[in-house]
Amino acid sequence: MATSKEVELTARPGGGAIDLQDLKRKSWPSVMAQFMRIAAPSTFDFKLASTSNYIALHDIYRSDGTTTVPGLPRSYQKDLRNKITFIPAGCPVEGWSVIDRPGAFVALYIDRSSSGDDVPDLAKLSPQICFDDPMLRLALSHFQLMLHGQMQDMPGYAESLGILVSYEMKRVASKQVPVVRHQGGLTARQMRIVADYIESHLLEQTSVSELAALLDLTRFHFMRAFKQTMGVPPHRFMIQRRIERAKDLLADVDISIGDVAARSGFNSITQLTRAFRRVNGTTPSAFRRNMT
Repeated sequence: MATSKEVELTARPGGGAIDLQDLKRKSWPSVMAQFMRIAAPSTFDFKLASTSNYIALHDIYRSDGTTTVPGLPRSYQKDLRNKITFIPAGCPVEGWSVIDRPGAFVALYIDRSSSGDDVPDLAKLSPQICFDDPMLRLALSHFQLMLHGQMQDMPGYAESLGILVSYEMKRVASKQVPVVRHQGGLTARQMRIVADYIESHLLEQTSVSELAALLDLTRFHFMRAFKQTMGVPPHRFMIQRRIERAKDLLADVDISIGDVAARSGFNSITQLTRAFRRVNGTTPSAFRRNMT
């Protein structure tokens, strides 16, 4: 199913074939748009190999999975709803996802050779995953409406909208704080060992020394290598994973906020609320209301 301008979806070992409920695609000069809806439950790999610049708006909540892009920390983020991914031409991205509810995304492929001399060259920008920007969301949603026939595809409109997306992506990139990578980070295998251990011990107070011992590293060496790999210290990473666990539990309205706190590794509702607000900018109760 994959070409140089498509996201390749392949079943993982033990998973069934990908069931696409909806697939729409349309091309214009210098830009191609694609909408894809994936049935649930599904477990699948994804891989992108494109000679065009890729930008996608997701409406996906995965119960598990990872996203890997060279030069960026591996992402374990589950809530990808209204999140945007940008991958410049020639940059690979791959990963896997488990979804328990239907998901969808609209993707844009912008050719780097035919957009005009005055349009930003997106191929020169750094990749970004799981970010949000209202202007980009609006532009990408317009492509989705055109693909579904809910917005008139006037001559030149899609091409102009593609140019607007290029400028908006350039604006977003200008605000990005560059991540400097040094040698000495953890390998993919080491990071998987640590991540799996953290995930299976979220209810416990795991120490940095305990994690370092898993890899036979000193505490100092482990902390430095972990931050170089993931972009955050081990303690903050563990908090983020507990917050993601709490988000999953909040989807069940029969579970009280107190039980959510206890079952995601927090000592109290107050501790959960403080950490949740710091990471998500809202309280667990408000987050739950917005999910319904």
